[in-house]
Amino acid sequence: MREIRLPFGQETLPLHLPDGMVVQEIEAKCIEPGKTEQEIVREALEHPIGSPSLKELTRSAKKILIITDDNTRPMPSRITLPLILNSFDRPADQYEVTILIATGLHRSMTSQEQEEQLGEEICRNYRVLNHNARDGGQLISLGKMSTGNELVVNRVLKEQDLILAEGFIEAHFFAGFSGGRKSILPGVSGEATILRNHNPHNIADRHSRGACLEGNLIHQECCEAARLAGLGFILNVALNERKQIVAAFAGDPAEAHERGCEYVKNTMSVPVRRTDIVITTNNGYPLDRNLYQVVKGIEVAGQAVKKGGVIVIAAECRDGIGHEGFSRLLASCCSPEELYEKMSAYPVEVDKWQVQILARVLKDTHVILVNRSIDTEVLKSIFLEQAPDLDAGLAMAMRLTGPEAAVSIMPEGPVMIPVAED
Repeated sequence: MREIRLPFGQETLPLHLPDGMVVQEIEAKCIEPGKTEQEIVREALEHPIGSPSLKELTRSAKKILIITDDNTRPMPSRITLPLILNSFDRPADQYEVTILIATGLHRSMTSQEQEEQLGEEICRNYRVLNHNARDGGQLISLGKMSTGNELVVNRVLKEQDLILAEGFIEAHFFAGFSGGRKSILPGVSGEATILRNHNPHNIADRHSRGACLEGNLIHQECCEAARLAGLGFILNVALNERKQIVAAFAGDPAEAHERGCEYVKNTMSVPVRRTDIVITTNNGYPLDRNLYQVVKGIEVAGQAVKKGGVIVIAAECRDGIGHEGFSRLLASCCSPEELYEKMSAYPVEVDKWQVQILARVLKDTHVILVNRSIDTEVLKSIFLEQAPDLDAGLAMAMRLTGPEAAVSIMPEGPVMIPVAED
């Protein structure tokens, strides 16, 4: 019996494979940082891509905004933010620095969560704000983009001399990659702007997939939003399976992000043959904090499973299903097929895109969630099965597919870029 341990929350779960069982292991290249994380980030900031340095950019500035990720992303801000602040022309306390948390349509972070994510010293010494996409008092219009979508953003952006953003880059299941321009849209945009960007037509487009930027309508509009909003400089990092910084890209928002996307695509792409069963995770906490986020891991596994096959995904979901609208929409139909048709039609609603993508997978695939925090009957009502552990999940999958089923294991889930041979 061979044991493999897979990420689950902040721990791991065991999977026991019978002797002689041959599995396809879909894993990223093992990347060890050759330098300390601080050295990697510092070097990126000192040698920006397509941009003057932060020292030059901050020379005449007084008010500086730093946009950062919320806690649904494993952004190592405790490392990156101090290095950004130390790269200014003058000591950071001589500027009016605001840190804006790019929540998009997620909930606001509590003070405790902010300290955990950003560090106590940052929260004590600088103004830290949560973006609220639904609070009209926070928002201001910057006019219409070429798509006709009105760009509404947090009004704090208009009060700044310089706008910076930090983030991390991984494959994103409909925007191509995270990071870069997404700090603006959806990060600090208004609800109506986000809804129009995430509309059913854009989501259904064949270019709206992980690791695809060319022809990606969502990505293109986000890039335009970043330009119109005046995003002036970014620091984006790439992480390994232990969530260590292994590469950093700083400078022009478009050029630095593109360089980072190329790096992630080269390091995380793995050729695969589709199998009957794919066992995966949402790469642990914080990505598996709720079922809404776990759709990303399910969608990526869908690229490696045969039609009619089974995905077994382990996810802690300490916050339950997640967004209220997501749960309501999931339970609004009698079958995945009906759900997909309904979600693919207008009007746009909050969380409809996430349900549309999940239903696209559920139409052709059984999904078993390894989890004990969400009620079994609730999962059944949204077309998901449940297993108490990975061994039980594999046994359920084998009963559905037969004892000769081909099996893949993808420990890192949504950060992977599986490239199917067919």
